[in-house]
Amino acid sequence: MLSRGDAVVYKCRGLYEVEDIGTLDFSFVDSSRKYYTLRSVEDARDRAYVPADDAANIRRPVSREEALELIGRIPQIETLEVKNEKTREQEYKACIADFCPENWVRVLKTTYKRTKSRGSVTSLDRKYQMLLEHALYSEFSYALGIPAEEIGQFIAEHTERAEK
Repeated sequence: MLSRGDAVVYKCRGLYEVEDIGTLDFSFVDSSRKYYTLRSVEDARDRAYVPADDAANIRRPVSREEALELIGRIPQIETLEVKNEKTREQEYKACIADFCPENWVRVLKTTYKRTKSRGSVTSLDRKYQMLLEHALYSEFSYALGIPAEEIGQFIAEHTERAEK
């Protein structure tokens, strides 16, 4: 059970804080059901309402140790092998459906590899790069105490060392 003030990762949307727990006063929701009211850490106007008894789309952020361990393993994380371009987006979505940071890395590595081999980024790959970089960087920023805009450089430096 979460408490007010707890940090959570909501889907692939980044870091949120539990602002409130209780019923909602919206005509379109079950007034007897309890919800987590989540407020984005980056944009206080961004709110999400998640049923407290069905919190499959939220999880606690990784710890500092888990973040460093995952960053250290990035060079070994396999890319996706998409056989059919028509199903590429479905495969990306299936891979990230569990909201697991390692799978976010898999999809990101796949999009970066494709961009490098093609010489340009497709709109689909760019969409997933932006989504997953935001989600991953905001979570790592929280776990490591580093500003989100510095996380990309932090990862690059640490993966370089791990590859040597």
